[in-house]
Amino acid sequence: MRNEVKCGVCPARINGAGKLVRCAIAACFFYAPLSLVASDDSRSTPISNVVLISIDTLRADHLGAYGYRKSVTPNLDQLAGEGIVFEHAYTPVPLTLPAHTSLLTGEYPPKNGVRDNGEALPASAPTLAERLRENGLHTAAFVGAFVLDRRFGLARGFENYWGDFQLFRYQGKDPGMIQIRGDRVEAAVEEWITAHRSERFFAFVHFYDLHGPYLLPEPWLSRFGEDVYDGELAYTDDLIGRLWKGLQKLGLADRTALIVTADHGEGLGDHGERHHGFFLYNSTINIPLIVRLPAGASGGTRVQNVARLTDIAPTVCSLLGVPLLPTFQGHSLMPEVEGKTLSPEPAYSETLYPYRHFHTAPLYAIQTEHYSFISAPRREVYDLNLDPKQTHNLALSSTGVANRLESDLKQIAGPQAPQATAQMSPEAMRALNSLGYVGSISGAGSPVDIAHLPDPKDRIRLFGRYQDALAMGNEGNLRSAIELEKIAKLDPALVNVQIDAGLARRSLHQEASALSHFKAAARADPSNALAHFHLGVSLSNLHRDREAMPEFLIATKLQPWFSQAYTAQGLAAARVQDMTFAKASFDRAIQLDPEDFDALLNRGKLLTMTSRWLDARQDLKRAVSLNPDSGAVHQALGTLDFYQGDLNSALEEYQRALKLNDSDASIHANVALLYERLGQPQKARAEFQRSLRLDPTNQEAIEGLRRIP
Repeated sequence: MRNEVKCGVCPARINGAGKLVRCAIAACFFYAPLSLVASDDSRSTPISNVVLISIDTLRADHLGAYGYRKSVTPNLDQLAGEGIVFEHAYTPVPLTLPAHTSLLTGEYPPKNGVRDNGEALPASAPTLAERLRENGLHTAAFVGAFVLDRRFGLARGFENYWGDFQLFRYQGKDPGMIQIRGDRVEAAVEEWITAHRSERFFAFVHFYDLHGPYLLPEPWLSRFGEDVYDGELAYTDDLIGRLWKGLQKLGLADRTALIVTADHGEGLGDHGERHHGFFLYNSTINIPLIVRLPAGASGGTRVQNVARLTDIAPTVCSLLGVPLLPTFQGHSLMPEVEGKTLSPEPAYSETLYPYRHFHTAPLYAIQTEHYSFISAPRREVYDLNLDPKQTHNLALSSTGVANRLESDLKQIAGPQAPQATAQMSPEAMRALNSLGYVGSISGAGSPVDIAHLPDPKDRIRLFGRYQDALAMGNEGNLRSAIELEKIAKLDPALVNVQIDAGLARRSLHQEASALSHFKAAARADPSNALAHFHLGVSLSNLHRDREAMPEFLIATKLQPWFSQAYTAQGLAAARVQDMTFAKASFDRAIQLDPEDFDALLNRGKLLTMTSRWLDARQDLKRAVSLNPDSGAVHQALGTLDFYQGDLNSALEEYQRALKLNDSDASIHANVALLYERLGQPQKARAEFQRSLRLDPTNQEAIEGLRRIP
């Protein structure tokens, strides 16, 4: 038997054979608990609704209900006390999008095809939300991070998929940093549930606050100081308490099942891992799983059997009386709650992150009730009863155990050799081949030999050095660029390092240097869409748009949901006067992201140039509603008014643009042209001169001064 949880409430436990064991209640919470309704376990309460909460980046051992002595989660601990706690639950992958894809499909990553952030769920893969919607439930999702944006396929089956990320505000930022703070998420959930309180529903709620970068508000920031992780956890706990009280006020608590889990944990320095994704130790794959049934039925039960994130979708269906999908690879957890004996099943986990992003071998693992096994160049076995922190590797001393667990892992995972690249379409292959990448990707989609790759354990210090270099960017991009370049020289195939070194040089306006890094990244991994995108951006910034266009094309073929690549492609096409292709590119970007400010702005400009003024105004008005403080959009509206002959309105828009960006030479040149049209040559000359002072190469200003004596 594993170590017992010492802090929390534990009226009942289930042993490894699925037997229900009773024990006394012991509470050790330090905060005022939620006001919950007690219930006789024997009473059956109908379940109309399910609210599934995922707390991104929450490791189980930071909850009081899982033994954390500095508990900061009174609401979650109270829900655990009146609910069912699965003590040994595991994620199949410690990355946000793949983990949530498994959560909402009930399938492991090798089956559903999503094994890294930035990939998309195939249209053929059925989802939990689709199943519930087919069976008459209203469905809604509220996501707190762009990494779960609808373009990645998880919106299927949800009537409402809430999450407004406005990518134009985050240009040059890591997509993993784009988030919505939890208070906005919780408010949106409450509003939707209130509107659907008389109907059966399934609501999925995603809080991203524990995932960096931290946006901890007051008073939690002052209260927790440098312990920001626990501060974010306390803040999220408060939001969950708020949501639960809202359900109580609506009279929904006694017919709604509440499930709380996480997609993965956080290293917090354990095994040298600061964050997550690089290793498969329990700090990042052991997650909380709490099920609070209506009226507190089965409250206080603690299940010791291994549970998996893929078991949650079948459990939701079971709770709601909906037939399970035949594609589910998990099973309903409710029989275990009822004390039925089930055959123990191990949990499978994988991470391809170190392979795809840091040129090491991938990792695969299984967790049983007794052991943790990690398949690596130097394989690892840990006795979780005796060594829960996984500090004593038994692989050499217990070869029989290691061999048996490795065999079990292969039965679950099948062939473990990763593909040379992510699966790609024939169009992407042709685009890559046309630029001479054929030799690098001739084996795309097929397994590759990884025996020569280093063990991730041997690169964790270098990975930490890489993270330090990125942090230097907050202090000065030159230091960051120099350090990233030193790391890249150690292994030119470190794709992420090459890309980040390029971005650091770009921030220093050293585009030629940036270009060399993006070229190196594309050579190292021709299937990396981000490498091709930034390579195209560099070429465009260097006025090499014809060379840039094929790179954008490759990026969009590799990732058809990459809206920013379509926008950049449209800009490059417009600059080489291919207006038809430019328009099609902007159309696709807006189709993917109706709030793509840059695509709307530039399509509006293009439509103005082709005299499609009504459509142009519609785009530009949408753009200005998204970003009223953009001088560029007011300038574009002024130019549209100018072409339509409304010179007074044009002047008003240009003046708004100048108030927002008085240092833009092109706006002053536009104002000068307007004054020239109005027959005011002195004002026109003054504006042309201002334009030239800001940009001595501005052709409109140069030609305008030649016309005006």
